[in-house]
Amino acid sequence: MKNVRLICFLALCLWACLEVKAQDSLFLAPVHTPDPLYEEAEADSLYKLDAAALKKIPDLKTTLQKLNSQYSKPKTLTASLQRFLKGDKLEMSEEALYWINKMYDRSNEFDAFTTFQDTMIVNPLFMPITFEGDFLPEDLSFYHPDSLMPGYKQKPLYPQDTTFATFVRNRKRELAAHEYVEQRHPEYFRYSAYTLPRDTVHTRIIRKHITEDNLLPVINNADFSDESAPAKFIPERRYWTSSFENTIQFSQNYISPNWNGGGNSNFNINDRQFFKYDYNKDKIQVTNELELKINANTLPDKADSVHSYKVNDNLLRFRTLFGYKAFDKWFYTLDISFSTQIIKNYEVNSNKLLAAFLAPMTFNSGIGMKYQLSKDLPKVRHRNVKFDVNLAPLSFNYMYSRYKDANMDLARHGFKQKKNLESLGENENQYENVLRQIGSKIEANLTFNINRNVTWTSRFYYFTDYHRITGEWENTLNLQISRFFSTRIYLHLRYDDGVDKMDEFDRYIQINELLSFGFNYKW
Repeated sequence: MKNVRLICFLALCLWACLEVKAQDSLFLAPVHTPDPLYEEAEADSLYKLDAAALKKIPDLKTTLQKLNSQYSKPKTLTASLQRFLKGDKLEMSEEALYWINKMYDRSNEFDAFTTFQDTMIVNPLFMPITFEGDFLPEDLSFYHPDSLMPGYKQKPLYPQDTTFATFVRNRKRELAAHEYVEQRHPEYFRYSAYTLPRDTVHTRIIRKHITEDNLLPVINNADFSDESAPAKFIPERRYWTSSFENTIQFSQNYISPNWNGGGNSNFNINDRQFFKYDYNKDKIQVTNELELKINANTLPDKADSVHSYKVNDNLLRFRTLFGYKAFDKWFYTLDISFSTQIIKNYEVNSNKLLAAFLAPMTFNSGIGMKYQLSKDLPKVRHRNVKFDVNLAPLSFNYMYSRYKDANMDLARHGFKQKKNLESLGENENQYENVLRQIGSKIEANLTFNINRNVTWTSRFYYFTDYHRITGEWENTLNLQISRFFSTRIYLHLRYDDGVDKMDEFDRYIQINELLSFGFNYKW
């Protein structure tokens, strides 16, 4: 069998050699070497070919046409073609990645209402001791580089004028205690920093390859004119805003009858409720204010044998200001206000009525312009100022008292005296219970937040009918101690030249001052 294979192989080789030789004989002819003495010889050809061989040689044109017959112009690589070749990949949206990362975020394990007050920070000295692997301290130094210089003074061990001096001092003590255990009691170490578990979560983008059955259709010259855009989300705007402030402050003093220094027990209360409800849209602005204020104290029997308490100040005031923006910070305004007393108040050791509900009541209305300013001061955090002033050159003031008998003191409120005093009865009052005035009014409000806990509030009021002047200036300094407690300094100055002066205080100016501490809440 091996001999047969060898004979076949030799025969095949012999046939290949004869075939190659036959092909050479078809193309090549005997070479005629020209005589070197004659330059006219055929120097442009090295071989002479016969006619049959020339017909078998294909020309260049035919060869190129044969090669170009299978050529086609390549297509432009567009985004659609590239997506078709590579295949679409389904990637997760940014919203899905956001929620996945948020789910794996360890900080989300705490409730949204968890504060630092709910967190207990434990000193590392009371935790299981962990070997950190640090044999030498980071600040190892055998001497200070400037110690050899003349005039060198050694600095204190711990800096005393830094913000974190206490933290640095405690940290050095912790490190010293840790080194002590590390050098003398290595058997106390239960854990090593290199063997502690490291729980880390690595996020990755999840892609899904789309099969050929779910290829996205590619449409050339797509028309999107008939497609409507998604509805634009516009959050609801709040045109009405409200604020409220509640202040209730007490002071109590008990003195026994046998107290060596003498004195009387007393109880004081100061209550103020202030509610504000505003409307602001485009050029229209409406301000509504409601204020309720009561200040009273108990009286000992020796001071007043008729009444057990004394009302120092009580007020119910309502104000509405309609504004239409004129330009910049100026508004055309219509101001309407109403104020009255709430609780009956009597003279000491007498039943003569000084003030009561609707005795008197004051109604005021005016037309003018208002200037409004609100500015933040950048140097101190939470420091800002709000100021507005209303100028009403035309204002109407109306006063009325529902008590008009002789037991009511109308003179202290500025009512005019009646003309025919001789014809008055015994129980009739000498003063009228109605007063109408037309004049001008100025009212300004200032709120100055000095910082987060200190606020100065001021109110100025001025009215004149060009015969009588009535003015008020209220100032309140609120020192906020905590969220619910504060100290207040209140000063109220009032000027009224339509009231007769008193013998005890020969001035037109009236003063009401109060220093109190107690509950204070606002929103």
